[in-house]
Amino acid sequence: MSYGLHLVVLEVTGRCNLSCNYCYRREGASVDLHDSSLILSQFAELMPSFLIVSGGEPLLAENIFTLAKEFKKVCKRLILTTNGSLVKEFPKSYFHIFDGVQISLDGDKQVHDSLRGKGNFESAVNAAIYLQGTTPVSFLCTMNSANYPHLDTIAQIAQEVGAVPKIGRMCGFDHGDPFPLSNPCTWKSTLEEAAHHGILNDDPLNFWFDEKKKKSIHKEKIVGGCTAGIAGVAISPELDVYPCVKLRIPAGNLKEQSLKDIWLHSPLFASLRDWHNLKGHCPSCEYVSICRGCRADAWARTGDYLAPDPLCWLNGRGEE
Repeated sequence: MSYGLHLVVLEVTGRCNLSCNYCYRREGASVDLHDSSLILSQFAELMPSFLIVSGGEPLLAENIFTLAKEFKKVCKRLILTTNGSLVKEFPKSYFHIFDGVQISLDGDKQVHDSLRGKGNFESAVNAAIYLQGTTPVSFLCTMNSANYPHLDTIAQIAQEVGAVPKIGRMCGFDHGDPFPLSNPCTWKSTLEEAAHHGILNDDPLNFWFDEKKKKSIHKEKIVGGCTAGIAGVAISPELDVYPCVKLRIPAGNLKEQSLKDIWLHSPLFASLRDWHNLKGHCPSCEYVSICRGCRADAWARTGDYLAPDPLCWLNGRGEE
C-alpha cells in the first residue's frame, strides 16, 4: 500500500564544517542522529520514493556509509547532499551506494568563496570531478542577492565537470548579507533565465515556464507545486518531523509518534493539504493545484506559513 510519502530529507547531523550565514539550520550544531533503528523500521513501512541524506554536513556523521547501506533498503532512490569539502577524504567507490550526489555551488570562484570561505569553490568542483563515473552529480545553487545575475556561469561550470545544474531560492530568514531576493519580478526573470539555460529547479512558481505543468491543473486536487507536508517531510537529528527542511514547524517527534501516524494525522499537514486555508490570491488562483507558493518562504518572511508567497508575481496583480 502506498501512503503517498514521496520525499524524505533526513538530517543525519546538525554539525557542519562551514558556517554560512544564510543556512536555515542554526540550532543543535553538535547533535547527531543516534537512533537509526527507529527511523529504519518506520521508513520500511512507508517506503518513500526519495530519501535525501542531509545535514549539517552529512559526511561528518559517524558511519555515514554504513548507515547509507541500511537507508538504501527502505527507499527507492537514495541521494546525498554535501558541501563537497570532505568528499575526497573517502574512496570514491563508497559513493556507489547513492543514486546521486548533490553538491552546493553558489556561483563562480569569487562568489562561492565569498559566501562559503576561501578554497571551498575548488573543493566543490574537485568533488564533482572526483565522482565522475561513480554516481550522477548535480550542483545546487541557492539563489540570492549575490549570485542571481550569474546563472550562465553556473550552467557553464556544471557542464564542464559533467554535473547537472539546479537552483533553489534562499528563503527570507534575514541572517544578513547575502540577502534573499525580494522583488517578484526579479524572481520571475531568474526562473525564466534558469529555464533558458536548462537549469533545473523545483520552485513552486516554476510552473509558469513549463507548458506541460500548466496544462495539468486540476480543479479539485493537488497535482504539483510545493511538497511541504503534502508529498514530503524533513526529519532532524532530534527526530522532529517538519513539512520541509526550511519550514521548521514540528508536526511531531518520532520518539513520541510513528512517522506513519504523523504523516496521516498531523493537523499541520492537514492544513497544508487544503488549499482553501491559504491566504491572499492563492485559493482563487487557477494554478493553485500546481503551485500554492513556497510555504517556507511565506513563513520565513511573515511568520505565517499560509500567507501568500512573497515572490509570486501573480499575487493580487493578475497575470502579467
